[in-house]
Amino acid sequence: MSRSKHAAESLANVGTGYLINLALVYFLMHTLGYEIKMHENAGVGAIMACVAFVRGYWIRKLFHRFLG
Repeated sequence: MSRSKHAAESLANVGTGYLINLALVYFLMHTLGYEIKMHENAGVGAIMACVAFVRGYWIRKLFHRFLG
């Protein structure tokens, strides 16, 4: 699989996870009584999404290299 396909797959995975995370964290924090603003949630989520993208990209590359 090419680098661009690995990156596209990882980006799709992280992008959908990011959107789910935004809604879930916002809902859970408010349910538990924490006041969190959406821009704060989005900022922290963006950092975590970047890390997840790099992690997913390299794990996928390693699996394809060593397992087929």
